Amino acid sequence: MVLQSNFFLFLLGVQLMSAYRTDFDPYTVTSSGKIVGTSSFSRRGRLFSVFRGIPYAKPPVGSLRFKEPEEIEKWNHTFFATKDAPKCAQKNYLFGIHNIEGSEDCLYLNVYTPNLDFKKKPIPVMVFIHWGGFFAGYSGSEYLGPEYFMDKDVVLVTFNYRLGVLGFFSTYDDSAPGNFGFKDQTLALKWVQKNIKNFGGDNTKVTIFGQSAGGASVHYHMISKNSEGLFQRAISESGTALALWAQPFDGKTVQLPQIQAKLVGCGHSVNNSSSMVDCLRQVDVESLIQSGDRFKFFSVDPLTVYLPAIEKKTANNPNPFITKHPIEYIKFGNFSRVPWIVGIVSDEGLLRASALWSQSYVWKNLNKKFDILMPKMMMLSNSAPNHKIPPLWEKIKSFYFKESDDENPAKYKTMRGLIDLYTDRAFHYSTYQSTLLHSVQGHNPIWFYKFNYRGQYTYKTLFSGVNETTSSYPHSASHCDDLLYLFKSKALFADLNKENDQEMIDHMINLWTDFATYGNPTPRDSLKWKPITNLKEIGKQEITKSINFLHIKGSFNNESPSFQMDTGIYNNRLHFWEELPLIENIKELDQNHQDF
Repeated sequence: MVLQSNFFLFLLGVQLMSAYRTDFDPYTVTSSGKIVGTSSFSRRGRLFSVFRGIPYAKPPVGSLRFKEPEEIEKWNHTFFATKDAPKCAQKNYLFGIHNIEGSEDCLYLNVYTPNLDFKKKPIPVMVFIHWGGFFAGYSGSEYLGPEYFMDKDVVLVTFNYRLGVLGFFSTYDDSAPGNFGFKDQTLALKWVQKNIKNFGGDNTKVTIFGQSAGGASVHYHMISKNSEGLFQRAISESGTALALWAQPFDGKTVQLPQIQAKLVGCGHSVNNSSSMVDCLRQVDVESLIQSGDRFKFFSVDPLTVYLPAIEKKTANNPNPFITKHPIEYIKFGNFSRVPWIVGIVSDEGLLRASALWSQSYVWKNLNKKFDILMPKMMMLSNSAPNHKIPPLWEKIKSFYFKESDDENPAKYKTMRGLIDLYTDRAFHYSTYQSTLLHSVQGHNPIWFYKFNYRGQYTYKTLFSGVNETTSSYPHSASHCDDLLYLFKSKALFADLNKENDQEMIDHMINLWTDFATYGNPTPRDSLKWKPITNLKEIGKQEITKSINFLHIKGSFNNESPSFQMDTGIYNNRLHFWEELPLIENIKELDQNHQDF
């Protein structure tokens, strides 16, 4: 009888807790129905509302695999948005352990707001697009925690989008046009336009921002007509649409769909794209993701197998995301001219160089076949005909590995060269090109920054796969390190408790939220971050000297954070790439930019 009484009390308690959640936890109504969230506290102790795992599209499974996302249907019940949704199915080759994770049913978003009082004025909205090379990444609160942003009057939105083969597979025809991950992103932005007012947000003040693949995604949304009008400001951190790993295939020379089909037992259908896609829809998701290993020629290279696709506009594909290479849009001024912050981190190349260095067997094999592997790892075939690659590589090797020798070309003393080469080839040069092209088209304002702050923690540790906080070689800020001061990432790092790190959080959040609020990152501070000079009237040889940028410097242990205007970003290194005979070099940029 006592057990029965206790059980009755337990059931009564559950019912009371459920009633309490419905009546007292934050709730709102979206176009799909009522949702209930939870509450939390910001870094400075401010109460804010949390809505996690809100579906914004139908699950892209079964017949919806390799299709444009469809809007979520309405529900009649109360949806409890109280826990993170799963990751989109992926295998993260960036970190040390390469396990298959996530689910194909993953198109969910999160909204964090300090302003559910609808009597108050709507506040700016910031929508973050996560990083991960278009094959990995996650929007969950333990990776992209909102605590820093919630000290400010902004609504923060994060979301998942399809990745890898599920997000970017294409047959380059109507069977599977491609860019499904981008189309997910666009649908999420449309959801924000339709619903964010119900979270206290202003849908006429939406800033999209992203890092790495997220930064490139932001740039793509500035180019794509599908995303026009869905945002008013943009921030691209460490990635643009012209990045080597973000540029699209056109399908003319690549047999990727056929190779993919053969790897998972659909080889019998490769001569008919519709049959091939039908077969691929029957393959279990784990087999599809696992097959990515078969595309690697050395270690985990190439990291990104599936890239954006150049689509065709047809009756069955009336809304292609892009129909030309991004450079063709930019060269002719066909992009959204929203205020844009674009920037780089000093040692982006640690993303791969640290992993190569830390794994002794990989490092040894790289040394053995250095002149064979490095041109492939640098994707030089994208930039020159095959017969021109050997002399091109010799020029690059001579520039970056001056201290090497024939027996050990990538030895310790040239680790600096390896970091710089990856940094420039994969990130800095394409960011410079993107900024230059937009500027000569009269796009204004554009703010440029270089992040060079070394905190207590670094993503380099995760990329290297070695559990260390110090390094056996000198380096500065790694790819992704700027994210440490924008999002709390408790799944990856302990709390930032160093005084200088805390100060850096304050500065970065102020810059980003002021930009979202005013369209200017420094509207009232003593520091004035000046937009870059209009480059249209500047001679080509003077461009690298003329780009003014905000230099963000310091370290957690011996140098307070500093923010200074500077000019001449990596003059000699960028000029070196400009002078190489590369396909992507913009020959129209003559001394006076006459063709623009």
